[in-house]
Amino acid sequence: MRTKDFYIFRHGQTDLNAQGRWQGSGTDALLNESGVAQARKLREKIIERNFQLDKLYCSPMLRAVQTANIIADQDWHRLYYTVLYDLRECDFGEVEGLTFDESYQKYGKEFVDRFLFPTVDNWDAKFPQGESKHEVFNRVKSCLKHIFQINTWECDNRLGVVCHAGVISALECGLGLKEVSYANCSVLYLRYDAEEGKFSQIFD
Repeated sequence: MRTKDFYIFRHGQTDLNAQGRWQGSGTDALLNESGVAQARKLREKIIERNFQLDKLYCSPMLRAVQTANIIADQDWHRLYYTVLYDLRECDFGEVEGLTFDESYQKYGKEFVDRFLFPTVDNWDAKFPQGESKHEVFNRVKSCLKHIFQINTWECDNRLGVVCHAGVISALECGLGLKEVSYANCSVLYLRYDAEEGKFSQIFD
C-alpha cells in the first residue's frame, strides 16, 4: 500500500498534568479519574466516527499504555496493541517533576517557551541531562516509518499511535503542522506517502 493513515493520540490526564508539572520519559504516572474518562470518551469517538483502527501502537510510559488498553476495547473486537520504546515522551532532564513556574524561575520564561513551542531554528535546545525536540522528532519519525514498513498488508491502513505532548510538539515542528491540539486524548491525523517519503496533515 502506497499510503497509510496514522491517528496520533495523546494519552489521558494524570495528576502531574493536572498540577502543571513537567512529565517526561523520566516520570511514569498512571491516569487519574479524569484521564480514564477521557480515554473512554476517545474510545467512543473512535467507534462513533468509524475510524476502524487496524493496528494500535503506544509508548512504553504507563499513562500511554493505560490509554491504549482502554482504546483497544472496541465494541466488535479486542484490538491488540504493541509497545514501541521510541514512542516514549521527551526526556526533560532536570525539570522532570517541576511545575512550569519553577522551570520559568530556574531557566527563564523565554527559554522554556522556546523549548515548549520550538521552530527548526531552535529545536536543538534542551534542559540539562535532557533531550531536544529535534532528537525526539528523529526517533519518532523513524519509528512511524518502521510501523509503516511492518504493516505491508493492504488491510492494515489505519494505524493508531498513543504518545505524548512532547512527541506531538516535535512532530508539529519537524513536519510544519498547523492547528495542532495538545489536549489530553486529542487526535492528530497524518498520512504517510511512501513514494514521496513524507507525512501530510489531514483535517477531518
